[in-house]
Amino acid sequence: MWMSQSPVPVSGHEPPPCLYCGERYGSHDVARHTEPVHCGPCITCVDKPACYECRLMYCVCDVHRYRG
Repeated sequence: MWMSQSPVPVSGHEPPPCLYCGERYGSHDVARHTEPVHCGPCITCVDKPACYECRLMYCVCDVHRYRG
């Protein structure tokens, strides 16, 4: 194998997994994984994308609150 060859085959233009939730996403779901949500008082999840689940016990944010 030459240095210019990739050891892992690249399949099309598939984006890497989301940094916040680990899901793979397509062009229809880019905003949910990349655009920051200005959610309010919780300093842990402020300006994180909508897919982020805050695990802070006292988080009151409706978008990021962990529902596990």
